[in-house]
Amino acid sequence: SSGINAEWPLRPGIDYMHICMRQLSGKKVVWIGDVNIDQNNINSSQYKKLDMTLKSYNLVQTVQGITRMAKVGNKFTQTTIDVVFTNCYSEFVNCSVLDEKIGDHQAIKCEISYKVPKAPKKKKVPTATLR
Repeated sequence: SSGINAEWPLRPGIDYMHICMRQLSGKKVVWIGDVNIDQNNINSSQYKKLDMTLKSYNLVQTVQGITRMAKVGNKFTQTTIDVVFTNCYSEFVNCSVLDEKIGDHQAIKCEISYKVPKAPKKKKVPTATLR
């Protein structure tokens, strides 16, 4: 059994998230990307499915702002489809949407406070003197 409820129709991206998150169980995760699900449209079925998935893995969305502005016909849209999901939110110092663009998306900057463990001290090995 895959462990995925077959009655719950998932987008391929969410299926992939389930597979990855099962393999990363117990590890700190930062999931970055364009999910093409507007985080501002909380009444859409796609958003609700993604939200349930995030909650099931204790992930939170750290991006708070519009990440894509586009013109569709005569209408301008503003969406938050670029994400930084994490289960180690307390280590995030800041996550912000920048004015700079990458293609038709806004750039995102995240600052994380993460302590890198010090490498063990190397033992000094006596050197032989050549005569």
